Amino acid sequence: MTSSNNTGPADATDVLPRAVGAPAPSGDALAPGTPIGRYFIRARLGEGGMGQVYLAEQLQPVQRKVALKLIRAQVATPLARAYFDVERQALAQMQHPAIAQVFDAGTTTDGYPWFAMELVEGSSLTQYCRDHALGRNACLALFERVCHGVQHAHQKGIIHRDLKPANVLVREIDGTPQPTIIDFGIAIGGNASPDAAVAASARTSDRAGTSAYMSPEQAAQAGHDLDTRSDVYALGVMLCELLTGCDAVSLATHAHASRRTVHATLLAAVEDEPAGVGLSADTLLGAAQRLPTALRAILRKALATRREDRYASAVALADDLERYRQQRPLKAINPTHWYLASTFMLRHRWGLTAAGLIAVALVAGIVLALHGQARARESARLAQIEAAKSAQVSAFVRSILAGIDPDRAKGLDRGLMRMVLDSAAQRVDRELAAQPAARAEIERTIGDSYASIGEGDSAHTHYLAAIAAAQTAHLAAPGVAMLCARAAQNLANYGRAAEALPLMHEAMALVATLPEDNADRLWIESVQAGIESDTGEPEAGRARYQRVLAAQRRTLGNDAHDTLDTINGLAIVDTSVGQLDEARTLYTELIASDRRLFGDDATRTLTAINGLAIVAAEQKRFAEAEALLAPLQAVYERIYGKEHPMMLRLVSNLGSFIRQQGRNEEARPYYERAVQLAQKLYGPGGTAAVMTQSNLSLLLRDAGDLEGAERHGRIAVEHADAALGDNAMRAIMPREYATVLIRMHRYAEAEQQLDRAWAIFEKADGYGPAHTRAQDVVDSYIELYRAWGKPEALARWQARKLATPAAG
Repeated sequence: MTSSNNTGPADATDVLPRAVGAPAPSGDALAPGTPIGRYFIRARLGEGGMGQVYLAEQLQPVQRKVALKLIRAQVATPLARAYFDVERQALAQMQHPAIAQVFDAGTTTDGYPWFAMELVEGSSLTQYCRDHALGRNACLALFERVCHGVQHAHQKGIIHRDLKPANVLVREIDGTPQPTIIDFGIAIGGNASPDAAVAASARTSDRAGTSAYMSPEQAAQAGHDLDTRSDVYALGVMLCELLTGCDAVSLATHAHASRRTVHATLLAAVEDEPAGVGLSADTLLGAAQRLPTALRAILRKALATRREDRYASAVALADDLERYRQQRPLKAINPTHWYLASTFMLRHRWGLTAAGLIAVALVAGIVLALHGQARARESARLAQIEAAKSAQVSAFVRSILAGIDPDRAKGLDRGLMRMVLDSAAQRVDRELAAQPAARAEIERTIGDSYASIGEGDSAHTHYLAAIAAAQTAHLAAPGVAMLCARAAQNLANYGRAAEALPLMHEAMALVATLPEDNADRLWIESVQAGIESDTGEPEAGRARYQRVLAAQRRTLGNDAHDTLDTINGLAIVDTSVGQLDEARTLYTELIASDRRLFGDDATRTLTAINGLAIVAAEQKRFAEAEALLAPLQAVYERIYGKEHPMMLRLVSNLGSFIRQQGRNEEARPYYERAVQLAQKLYGPGGTAAVMTQSNLSLLLRDAGDLEGAERHGRIAVEHADAALGDNAMRAIMPREYATVLIRMHRYAEAEQQLDRAWAIFEKADGYGPAHTRAQDVVDSYIELYRAWGKPEALARWQARKLATPAAG
């Protein structure tokens, strides 16, 4: 759909201009070719505010098409002229990407004012989001840009007074949707700060505007002082339309039926426990009732009847929307201990595992599921069933959490969280057996929560239960796909990537028909890329990550949660295949974004710093790597506790960086702690346990304890294939074990281990003989044959040594 600065249809007729000096007609419509100043009318586009809008063309000194707005002769009253002049002045003084720019202004020979402005060819805000099937986060990111444009107008002392989707046109610039606010035809001067002693600088008794979007004070019959919070109310109505996919035109009908005002009717739909459960899910009010709790809280604050209770500014609304997308505490919600605890865990779920929700977020998760069902536009009868189901599930969750003192969760104690989750897990079978849709959401959230506290096996059990319940409830394919991907991601996070493959194949099949730039599909593909990389296909995973990241940057923006996750995943793969400079660039960007968006101590920030430290170590910059990680120990213990997978990662890496600088005795406690922690978390055959055993073997080798080094190295080699599957990194263990055997003069055994490592690296996708890992094996062959006294074999392997190993 192509629109312009109007609400009427466009006429594509192109005609030659009339003579430059021809007089402009004073009738209701201008004929094609009519000159207005230096512009020539091409077509009438429609109505806007107090004037008509035309497509016009400028030929000199530059050639371009513009939108030319002219006051209508029949409404050329002093008040209309005043409004028109306000719009000209308002637009002329504003310079913002989200506001149409004025190029020129003047008066016709008949005395009617006009101005030429930027021609915006695009769709209305709501139409664009529908036509492009934007996900919720993408819609919110787009709407935040609208809010910033409105804020710019407010800072210039301008209140729009007719904000609505038709007056926000969206076009794509370099592949990124850009909103443009138009039609300031009834704008008034106002005070940009509602906290000032005088809240507004203009008094108006007319009710110009669009009724569905008018604030209570604007809609009142008597004159009322208006300030910028009147526009905030209109933004709230528009936001409600975006979130529900429904138009606000039906509000008046519902208000009449309920004998309430339009404002009270809309507010009732977004209350904490909305009334009117019989409303159909395909209406704005019915869909609004099923929005997540946090979004309804934002809407309540934006739509408050008393303007003192609304957001103080458009940018404050945008800030809370950004907080919602980043899972940070909202200004619209009372900061109770439970609320702060839940948002903390949600925000840091990526650092804990990639899954990351907690039990105190159960209610919001359930409402999300019901919102998804509402969008299927079920009948009123089914909507009533779903509403009753929501009440039942909410009661279930409250009964679990009721006996827990919120103060005890202040430190996010892991034992407390396990107690909550165990209680939920024990009751879900008994109390939700007949509600598979609700159970799917409960099981998923319990799974996320177990994963967030490092209980991978328990998480897996509940993810599988969530998938089964979703299939029983016949939920939509994308919803089931998301559950499969979450389950697969959890397995991969705990070193079981091979088991995750069937789940990912199922997830990918379920979203195959979605558009390639659909946000949910992109997230699932990002998970798939990580699992491909973990199961011996790093180049395939890397290529998929790159494609997904480009699409997410384009559609979601660089700061979106999903985009940042993909940057992290790609950086990990770049590191594993030796693309270290690329990985360093990605981690540097990621750390800067995470610090700006989440803070220095956020788990996302800490995880990114850990990744950069690994890159530094791979580049032999061990002192830099140690300097990055050493200050984080106390922070990790405070956030994760002493027995969490993230703590294991930090201890292992920090010990390695210290050892690589020759400080073996200082590093030894880190290595021993890592082995004990890995075995406790994953068992002796887990991937982490295998790696920590091999690392300890090397440290003991360098410390001269060859017997201990041989024992730990042999354990690592024996479990490597089972733990790592087809991942080429399993070759590291036999190569490192061989270096111990060489020191022990067990040369034939060392040769067997090196042959095993070389065979893997030589043929593995993304590696090959020139890869740095393969060249490490070459170094060990040279060491072996020099010690063994085999000059011919030594010369053969010296010939394979590259001066500068390829990164892969």
